[in-house]
Amino acid sequence: MHAAIVEDDKKAAEQMAEHLRRYAEETGESIVSSTFDTALSFLDGYPAIYDVVFMDIELPDLNGIEAARRLRELDGDVFLIFVTNMAKYAINGYEVNALDYFLKPVFYSDLKMRMERIRQAKSRDAYSFALPVQGGAHRFSADKVVYIESSGHNLTFHTVEGDYTMRGPSMRELEKQLNAHGFARCNTCYIVNLRYCKAVDGFLVNVNGEELQISRSRKKEFMSALTGSFR
Repeated sequence: MHAAIVEDDKKAAEQMAEHLRRYAEETGESIVSSTFDTALSFLDGYPAIYDVVFMDIELPDLNGIEAARRLRELDGDVFLIFVTNMAKYAINGYEVNALDYFLKPVFYSDLKMRMERIRQAKSRDAYSFALPVQGGAHRFSADKVVYIESSGHNLTFHTVEGDYTMRGPSMRELEKQLNAHGFARCNTCYIVNLRYCKAVDGFLVNVNGEELQISRSRKKEFMSALTGSFR
């Protein structure tokens, strides 16, 4: 698990990092934490690797609410928890889909409770991808990916939020990773999200309104995966 601590108060940041270390020791969870003392240093080149962000609301360069709005443009799925001295500021968290907020000083018991909620939610979450966008990367849950298309050395992720092209792993490697997450390969060029398959007509599968070719060699295996996904 990766955690980001965006906090300009050095003592408060160290305390949060220590709470995370204690939680990792008690639960056996592997947690890597990174600390940023300004919002802009955190957002610049955002890598979309974080599972949870602890965001101080009162930051020197950009307040936490505005920083969170920018964060949501890059990462719609990361868990966000505000940290503040004044609860009245945290009510704006609903605008940016914040999980919760802490009042300073943060006690270990409070952090442990929120981390348990995050662990439970993560165990239910689908596989996710970090896809490149201008200025950084955007993480998508697999349930937002309609299908993946291979062309040469490039992969295009056709998502409900748009198309994203990157150089990535081979289709064979990607297929192995995704078979357990409701995806199946219908031919050499396509791996489709079975939840978006609307109909099959001969060797064509309707995937969210687009017709993709099913190869003869893969049809039996693909149909087995498709029918199995409805059980």
